[in-house]
Amino acid sequence: MQVHTIRILIIDDHSIVRQGIRSLLSNHADMQVVGEADNAAVALELAHTLQPDVALLDIRMPGCNGLELVQPLLQVARASKILVLTSFDDEDYVAGAMRLGVHGFINKGASDEMLVGAIRGAQGGDRVFSPSVMNHIARQFATLSRIQAQHQLGLADEEMQLLRLLVDGASNAEMAGALFVSEATVKRKLQDVFKKLNVTTRAQAAAMAVRQNLV
Repeated sequence: MQVHTIRILIIDDHSIVRQGIRSLLSNHADMQVVGEADNAAVALELAHTLQPDVALLDIRMPGCNGLELVQPLLQVARASKILVLTSFDDEDYVAGAMRLGVHGFINKGASDEMLVGAIRGAQGGDRVFSPSVMNHIARQFATLSRIQAQHQLGLADEEMQLLRLLVDGASNAEMAGALFVSEATVKRKLQDVFKKLNVTTRAQAAAMAVRQNLV
């Protein structure tokens, strides 16, 4: 049975990186590097001409942020899958790449096996991320989930602070000190929180906070 060859375009301004990737992928019969680009203009021209299956895109390019290339690349090579390959994997980059619809975000420190597997996965339509990037995604998901739960329950930011302190086992006096309010105010605010969570005790509130991913 004939194996489909994955045609790959490498977009990176460092020649040693391109050479290393080309050398690595040459060991795999189902992969062929069809082009290399060291800047945005060349990348777009080659993507249009070659129509690669997968484009490996560095996030830092001369004169532009690599993410700015994602949509133009997809416009000239609609069937291409884009894998961001970079040493910069902070949460802003990860979130931006995901919003743009890339098929993966791989740290340059990932293993050779990870990169090869990511290319095959992207070609097959999977979304692939290296472990460090998955940690960013998990944190983002947890934050969004917490914000959504807070809004659904109608909890104010100060009430969220109270819940975090409550789960940590803080007393009313400790809560008052942390929030710079009186203990009477803490008691009143806790009653408001209990009502919103539909609970009657501190233990129930703490359990609900954990269950609803509020803390």
